[in-house]
Order: sequence, then structure tokens, then C-alpha cells
Amino acid sequence: MNYETLEAYLKRNILKKAKKIKEKHSNISEIVDKTPKTLEVNNIYDLSKQFNNLYLIIVRNHAKRPKMRYFLAISLASQSSDLLVNLTRDIIKRDDNVRLIQFSLYPKSMRVNLLALKELTSVENYLHSIELLRDLRKQFRQKLTKLANRVENE
Repeated sequence: MNYETLEAYLKRNILKKAKKIKEKHSNISEIVDKTPKTLEVNNIYDLSKQFNNLYLIIVRNHAKRPKMRYFLAISLASQSSDLLVNLTRDIIKRDDNVRLIQFSLYPKSMRVNLLALKELTSVENYLHSIELLRDLRKQFRQKLTKLANRVENE
């Protein structure tokens, strides 16, 4: 895992084209060795110019190395609910290390988005992660459409 080259790649190729979301964001928590740890969100970038509904979240690591961690996030729903979370749990596979979180990208709007997160560990991982998240969103939308059709037909 070479975080220095990942950081340089992101700054050179991705962040120049991205739009920074300039608001105060809440922390993201994760469980490490059965202990909850918080990850302070430094910046969130909207990558909509390149990929729809995709965000880059930069957090300060709770461990000393690496200093920053990078997550790609795709918005599955602009307003999250328990039903949507349960629909999505079936789609997410544990071996892909994709996490599902409810997070407000724009805190002033009072909307809690349903996001799928994938941590970036290397430059080679970047394009694969984008395809994985886009495929996940497509599967989620198909499942949601099937549910809506069932409700309409009954």
C-alpha cells in the first residue's frame, strides 16, 4: 500500500476536476478491534463532472500511519430509510470491503444520504472501486424498481 503515490495521483488527476463541498461535516465512525473509533472528515469532493453521484471523502486516520484515508462513496439514495438500508444489505458483499453508511453530505439540507463506501488503498484500486460502486448502485436501483412494481401491481 503506497499512500504517497495514491495521494499524489488524487491531487494531480482527480481533485483538480472535482468540486469541494464546503460545509462542516460530522465524523464517520468505524469499529476497530471491537472498539468504536471516529474518523474526522477533512474534505468531501463531488466528482459529478467525471462520474455521477460519486464523492471522494478524505478523513483523518485515528492511527498514526497513514495520516489520511481516502474513501470513494456513491450515493444510493438522497433520503435514507430503514427499508432502503435493508434492501441494500443483501446486495453488498463482505469480500469487496464496501461499507454502507447513512451520512449527510450537505448538513444544512437536513437530508441523510445512503452511501456505499469503498476505501482506496492504491492507484490501481481506484478504477476498480468506481466500477464496483457503480455496479452496486445499478443493482440497488433495479431492486428498488422491482419493489415499486410489486407495490403497484397489488
